[in-house]
Amino acid sequence: MLDVQIELTAKHRVDGDWEETTHSYQGKCVQKVGAWYLTYKEQVESAGEVSTTLKLTEQSITLVRQGGVSTRQQFEKGASTHSSYQSPYGPFAMETHTNKLRIRYEQEMPTHIELAYQLWMNEQYAGEHELSILVRK
Repeated sequence: MLDVQIELTAKHRVDGDWEETTHSYQGKCVQKVGAWYLTYKEQVESAGEVSTTLKLTEQSITLVRQGGVSTRQQFEKGASTHSSYQSPYGPFAMETHTNKLRIRYEQEMPTHIELAYQLWMNEQYAGEHELSILVRK
């Protein structure tokens, strides 16, 4: 298991304007049978500490968040997936359509993850999202 620095840049567009935020986390990176796992803890406004795990495979990314909010989102390029999001305000049904999923490796370790998707919450369009995740030893 490697200690890593994770830099996550999230972009979100609803009504034509993009909003961008960048966060840095201390995390762990480990390879297990057929997948890489990135784990880190984040502070979520009004929800407290959340443990986040990204499972990276050749075909998909699974995002698992546990704590003040909890969800399990699956991203597969060109596919729509359904999941739920549990927040302090109650549960939300989510649908995600993934347009882009790219993982770059250096020295056999994931170093740059790019994800672009459209999101619906409780059947309401919630905009376009783009994530860029840099992983450094």
